Parts: sequence; structure tokens; C-alpha cells
Amino acid sequence: MPRRPGWSVRDVAAHLLMPYELSVPGFVVRLIAARFNFDRLADRWARRDRRTGQELITSLAATTSVKFNVPGAGETAPLCHLLAHGEDIRRPLGIRTETNAESANAALPELARFAKSGLVDGLQFRSTDTGWSSGGGLPVAGTASALIVTLSGRSAAIDELTGEGVEKLRSRLSRESAT
Repeated sequence: MPRRPGWSVRDVAAHLLMPYELSVPGFVVRLIAARFNFDRLADRWARRDRRTGQELITSLAATTSVKFNVPGAGETAPLCHLLAHGEDIRRPLGIRTETNAESANAALPELARFAKSGLVDGLQFRSTDTGWSSGGGLPVAGTASALIVTLSGRSAAIDELTGEGVEKLRSRLSRESAT
């Protein structure tokens, strides 16, 4: 499920276009209007988009040759954004694809580093399909896809993970979604 409560797959697709279509000055103006709450800004952006599904698909396809930067984030932030939200779209639709190992291994360290405070503490994450691992403590293992979803703060893939640390992680994700 998408991280934003109430978002549809269509809303996630509209949100994916935000960094490609919103200028820095436009972002600042909208962030001020949203009282400096990024989630509120993103929600407004996605829900106000009136394009049809086909128009969104066409717009997304046009981004393949366009780059964007996330101010203050690492150079893999756009990749993390696309991988996480790609999962937000595919999972509810029942579309299962194998995550590219090179892309996953580039994104997973950043997702682990920027995970919500306390989410990864005392846990060791290991991708069963790409060889990536990080952290120390109770083990949590799963596919790169499941780890991308989980490290992005979503509980949609928690049942796909194994290891002694899964229940601790489940508890942390539950607390996060309750706030």
C-alpha cells in the first residue's frame, strides 16, 4: 500500500511526476502553503492532478530521459523514489517483477540510512536475491523488493521477511503508521 493513507495507485503515479514537473520556486511556494509539511504538499499535488490514467502513463514514460535532484539528498534519491513508488503501484495491482539487482543495491544503502528514526536500529538487513546487507543485530532477510518497501516505512511486505528481527520491525512499522 502507498505510504500516504487513502492514496490510490493513480495518486502515486501523479506523485511520481511531482519532481519532474514542479520547479524549485514552485515547490517552495507550495511548501509554505502546506505549512512546511511535505506530506501535505505531496497529498495536495497528487489529489489535484486531473490527468487520466493514460495521460499519467504517457507523462511517466516521458521522464525516462529526464533527471531530477532532491535538494539535500544523495544522488541515488531519484532511484529510491522510483523504486519505492514503483512497488507502491505494482503491489496493489498484483504485478510482481524482479527488482534489478544493481539498482536495488544502489538504493538500499540510502533507504537504510534515511529510514525513519529508530526503524533500523539493532537490526541486520539482508537481501536474499541481491547479496546486499547492512546493520548489525537481529537478522531480517527478504528480497530486495520487500526490503525497499519496508525501509521506505511501509508494512506491505513485512510478511515476506524472515528472521528474528521481523517482529521488532513489525512493531516499529505499526507505531509509525499510528502516528
